[in-house]
This record gives sequence, C-alpha cells and structure tokens, in this order.
Amino acid sequence: MAWSRRRFMQSAAVGGSGLLLARGREAGAVSVADGSAPLIRLDSNENAAGPCPAAVEAIQRATRLANIYPFRFEGVLARAIAARHHVSPSQVLVGCGSSEILLNAVLAFTDARRGLLAPVPTYEEPARRARRLQRPVIDVPVGPDLQVDLDAMARHVEEAGLIFLCNPNNPTSVALSADRVRAFVADALKRSPDVVVLLDEAYIEYADGQGVESALPLALDSSRVLVSRTFSKMYGMAGLRVGYALGQPALLDRLGAWSTPMSVNTIGLHAATAALEVPGFEAGERTRNAEARAFTLQRLQALGMHAAHSHANFVMADVKRDSSAFRDACRAQGVAVGRPFPPLTTHARISIGTLAEMQRACAVFDNVLGA
Repeated sequence: MAWSRRRFMQSAAVGGSGLLLARGREAGAVSVADGSAPLIRLDSNENAAGPCPAAVEAIQRATRLANIYPFRFEGVLARAIAARHHVSPSQVLVGCGSSEILLNAVLAFTDARRGLLAPVPTYEEPARRARRLQRPVIDVPVGPDLQVDLDAMARHVEEAGLIFLCNPNNPTSVALSADRVRAFVADALKRSPDVVVLLDEAYIEYADGQGVESALPLALDSSRVLVSRTFSKMYGMAGLRVGYALGQPALLDRLGAWSTPMSVNTIGLHAATAALEVPGFEAGERTRNAEARAFTLQRLQALGMHAAHSHANFVMADVKRDSSAFRDACRAQGVAVGRPFPPLTTHARISIGTLAEMQRACAVFDNVLGA
C-alpha cells in the first residue's frame, strides 16, 4: 500500500512507548498511552505543519538508503544550500541541526581567557557548553523592551572570543534591524582583533519586515563572522537534525575541525535537499505562521497581556504572574507552553501552532488568566 503523508506522520508519531510526537492535524489521530487527550504542544517552537510533502516523499525514499553512510550525500545538500543562498559550496558547513554549529563554535573560538559574550535570555546551549568547559560567560540582560542591549554588549567585546547573537532572539521573539547588526559587528571587529561573531538565524525566515534581514552579507564579507541556519523551524524537521553555517571557507575550516564526522543522517540530508527545491515554500509557510501568530497576539492583548512584536514562530507574553504557575495551569488544561526564562519570570514563551491549535489554546489561556 502506498504511504500518504498522513500515514507516514502517524506512523512516526507513536513508537513502542506510545508517546505522542505528532503535531497539528496528525496529532488528532494519535492517543497517548493513558488514553487522555493529546497535548497541544506549544513549548519547543516546533513547526506544527511538519515537513512539506516533497520532504516526506524524500524521507520515504531515503529509508531504502539507510545502509549507506551519509558522507556520500553531504555534498548534495551543501550544493543545494549554496544554490539557495547564491554562494559557493565552500561557504557552507552542514551540521547536526544548528546545535552542532553553535556548540562547536564555543569549542573553536573561546578559551579560558576569552569567553562567550551573549545576551540573556537567549538560546541557552552555547552558554551552557561554555560553562561546562569552564570558559568565561558574559551575560548581558536584554532591555525592558526585550531587545538585545547592543551598547551594553559592546562594552565587553574585548573579554570575548565569541559573540553570540540569536536574531530574531529566542525566547524574546524580537529582532534587531540589519542596520543595527551591521553597526554592532563593525564596531566589535574594530574593538577586538580576534573575536568571532556568530549570528544564529534559526527564525529569520519568519521575520516580519521592519528592516530585519539576514546578516549573510556580513559573513561573506568578513573572515570573522558566521551565520547559522536550521531546517528545524521553517522547514519542520526538528526531529531530523539538519543545520548549517555560512561564512568564509577559512573560518568554516576552523569551525569544521570540531565537527563530528557524518553527523547528519542520510534521511535528514535527503529531506532537507528536497525541501529546498520546492518553489514558494518559505513564502507560504511565512503566511501560515503570520496568520496564526496575529490571531494569538490579538487574543492575548484582548486579555490585557502585553506581547512584544514577534519576528518568529513564537510569542513572548507578559502574563503578569509567575510564568511557572501559568505553564502548569495551562498544561493541566491540555496546552504545553515554554519553560521559564529568567530573569523574565512573568513572561511565557508560546510557540505558534496551527490556527486551529491556537484557537483552542487561546481558550485555555482565557480560562487560566481569568481565574
């Protein structure tokens, strides 16, 4: 029997443990082990739409290649990424999600003297890796508007071997304009002859105008700037772990020296390559996310909750109470939202699911916030 996208996703959703992994429409056909209604999972910024049909078909075909080492296919994906960004394959480094890129950047560009400089809160894995390695971490709190405080970060550039900027920033959802990023990077490179700047653009495809653009031109122009991307968000492949870095070949060589050989699996390589070949995919997904995001922001604001303007597939809302209590109350009513992100102890990160999921979730938020 031929496998449809739905049959594939349903099969992937339940393993021997009976745990729920599916999202969106597919999740409705799957029950958890205890028979309760499935959670609406808005806690990990996953893409509720899942991989596009072309990627699912590639996954099905690639299962027949599971006996073949993935190094045979790495060049195919690198070339597809290069074509997507109009760069040379030598300016692309593929990794096991963007996580491998970010963690290896800490290994490659920090040491016991020159550490990691990053805003807080932001994506936490680079700082966590640096602390495990006993390398300095300079945390710079975001401002009251949740925006990264570039002026405060600039004062610490000389202490850093690596500057990490997630733009749009996770978990705050806000983004720096291209002009501000360019000015900060230029100043940082002047202040320090050795520092490397890593701009994590996991959510850049969702950016909602306002001068927010990719920093890729900076990476192509400078020997000390990297951009990282992922297939986990816009392309719905968080479980397949495919990401990449873009930059000048010499800098990528320094980063790639820490890579795990064949870290991206054969199925992920084929799925990502197929997705890049779909015309108009990003525009369609951006529109879908924007519709559900706008609905969610409107409902939260109607409840009196302030949320920053989001450039991502999640929102950061001030729920005006302890965010842990809000999270627990939502989960009790079937909706999982993000964990607390100190020091923003009254803010909740809410991932954007399908419009139907957000309609159901907002009814729960109404119940919890009105209690």
